[in-house]
Amino acid sequence: MSERVCDEVRSVLPGYVDGSLPRLRRSLVRLHLRRCATCQAEFSGQRQVRAALHALTAPAESPPTGLLESLLESTASPRGAVPLRGAVSGARPALSLALLAAGAAAGTGVGYASWLSARVVRRRLRH
Repeated sequence: MSERVCDEVRSVLPGYVDGSLPRLRRSLVRLHLRRCATCQAEFSGQRQVRAALHALTAPAESPPTGLLESLLESTASPRGAVPLRGAVSGARPALSLALLAAGAAAGTGVGYASWLSARVVRRRLRH
């Protein structure tokens, strides 16, 4: 086949795949695809891409019946809204404060050590 014709057909394949080409152009592309294996392979690839994109836009499954009610029921119970005993999230404020202070101290120490080592490196580079 002529490279120019193949280029033209490949440029309109997206419209052919989604059915938006005018009738005359569609029939010309269909005739070309019957004779050209290269364009036929391109057409097959474009159809697969369109099918994959269509599958992505398909609506998701609906949630199981009664899911909302069971979730609301579990949060309405007193156990559902209270953190577990021993959790750092507020069950033991003193422990939370101690861990926060330890983290701040460790972060400060790492920052200071980095600043100090950068200062030493800069001095060595100057001399």
